[in-house]
Amino acid sequence: MTVPLGFIGLGSMGMPMTQHLLKAGHTVIVYDLDDAAVNEAKADGAETATSPADVAGRAEIVFACVNTPQALIDIVLGENGACQGKKLRVFVDLSTTGPPTEIEVAAGLEGTGITLVDSPISGGRRGAIAGTLAVMMAGPDAACEEVKPLIETFGKNIFRIGGTPGQAQTMKVANTLMASTASAVTAEVLVMGVKAGLDPNLMIDVFNTSTARNSATLEKFPDAVLPRTFNLGSMHAIVLKDLNLYLEAARAVDAPTILGPAVVDMWEESMAVNGKTADNSAIVKFLESKAGVIVGSE
Repeated sequence: MTVPLGFIGLGSMGMPMTQHLLKAGHTVIVYDLDDAAVNEAKADGAETATSPADVAGRAEIVFACVNTPQALIDIVLGENGACQGKKLRVFVDLSTTGPPTEIEVAAGLEGTGITLVDSPISGGRRGAIAGTLAVMMAGPDAACEEVKPLIETFGKNIFRIGGTPGQAQTMKVANTLMASTASAVTAEVLVMGVKAGLDPNLMIDVFNTSTARNSATLEKFPDAVLPRTFNLGSMHAIVLKDLNLYLEAARAVDAPTILGPAVVDMWEESMAVNGKTADNSAIVKFLESKAGVIVGSE
C-alpha cells in the first residue's frame, strides 16, 4: 500500500506530473488556486484539498511545482502553509526557485520534522507529458531515496547533485542559462543567414552535423520555429525569471557574469515585443522584425 501523496501547483508542468503519479496508481491530493485545473485533476482521479496545510495534513509526501520563489515560501511557510500539516514528512520542491529561496525554506522547516528535497526539473512541458524529464535532486539521502521511485514516474534521468537543499537549484539555473543562450544564439545566426540568402533548413542540417549543434538546433527550432508553430509550451516570463535566478546565484558566490547579462537583455527585448506568455521559441520573432526576414515557412 503506497502512502498518500500531495501535489501543489497544477500548471503546465505540474498537471502532467500529477497525471503520471495517478496513472502509476498513487493516491494524489491536489491543491491549486485555479479551480479549472483542480477539476481537471479531480476528473483524472485526484482528491482535492482546500489549502497547502490541508494537503500536508493528509499526505506524507508532498510535491510542489510553482512559478516564483515567493509562491514557494507562501505555500510552505505561509499562513495555511504545508509546514502546518501534521502528516507531512517529505516536501519535494520541483520548482525553479533559486538557491537562496531553497535555503530559506529548508531553514524554516527545521524542527518541524519535515524534510525538504530540492528537486528542480528540466525538459519542458513536452518532457513532463512524455514522462522524460531530467530531475536534479539535493537533500538527505534517506528522503531522496524514498521519493526517487515516485519521481521516476515522470522523470527519465535523475541526478543526485548533493546533500544540501540549494545545490540542485544551482545546477538548474546553470542549465537554464546554457539552454536559453543556445536558443538566443541560434535565433540570431538563423536570422543573419536568411538575411544573407541561406536556407534555414540547410543551416540547421549543417549545425546538427557539426560543432554548433545544441538543444535548440536539434529540437526546438526544427519542431517549433521552422514550421512556425511556436508551441514548445514554455513562456518568456518563466525563462526570464530563471535567468535572473542564475544571476542572483552567481552574485551570491562572487562568480563572474559576462555572457549572462547579455542573454537576459536579449530575452527581455524579446518579451517586450512578444509578451510575457509568448512561447520561448518566439525569441526569433523580434530579430526577424529587425532584419525584415522570416525564418521558416507558415
